[in-house]
Amino acid sequence: MKFTKEDARRRVLNCAKQYQQKLLNKKMIIIYRERRDNKIRSIEVVFYKRNYQHLTGLELTDKNGNVLRNQSMNFYRKCIENKLGLDEFRFRKDGTSHLKLSALPVLMDVTKITRITGNYNNVRPYLLVDKVMGGVNFCLGLSKENDIYVPSSALLEDIKRLTDAPSQVLAIMEKEMDEGTYSVVKHVAKGLNLNHIILPDEINDRINLENYLYNGTKNNVEFRGSGI
Repeated sequence: MKFTKEDARRRVLNCAKQYQQKLLNKKMIIIYRERRDNKIRSIEVVFYKRNYQHLTGLELTDKNGNVLRNQSMNFYRKCIENKLGLDEFRFRKDGTSHLKLSALPVLMDVTKITRITGNYNNVRPYLLVDKVMGGVNFCLGLSKENDIYVPSSALLEDIKRLTDAPSQVLAIMEKEMDEGTYSVVKHVAKGLNLNHIILPDEINDRINLENYLYNGTKNNVEFRGSGI
């Protein structure tokens, strides 16, 4: 899908507000079963203001059309304040902007559609990420920063094409950045009771399942613990 600049502007302004409501300053722990060795592992993902521009694929420009580097915070502010002008941005020349813009609205409900994660297999020349998470129709690319991951790209693509070892996501939990343990259960794999699986200590120490209730085969849940 090809976007006009007006369509792109409308989409990034609308999604910026959704990003603020649903993802901004949220931290997620993705608990998964590694396909290669069957062990349960986890990664943590955090969503900052500065990550939003990367997900849109747009570049800020000056009045002469020159690309402005390191302006991701300014880009996000302009979107939130509805101040992003049509003459202040451009599409990337490699064509990835249109792909990212197509996937941007889907990203806002990433916990509802993520079923698989894995290491990125470098099959796409313009996709520079370390890990991927998503499902058969959507993929979020993650870049590692120290010991945590941040979102850096989103595509409407089958994740199984982007990882050689697609691993099942068992659960996704969420918290605010300033909270202690993860207490909000956003997703549990169908038919799985989190109380009946043995999790590694490094995961157990970071989550709180005190108020979690098993819902049978229901796989989209949200329970909020004490957040100690």
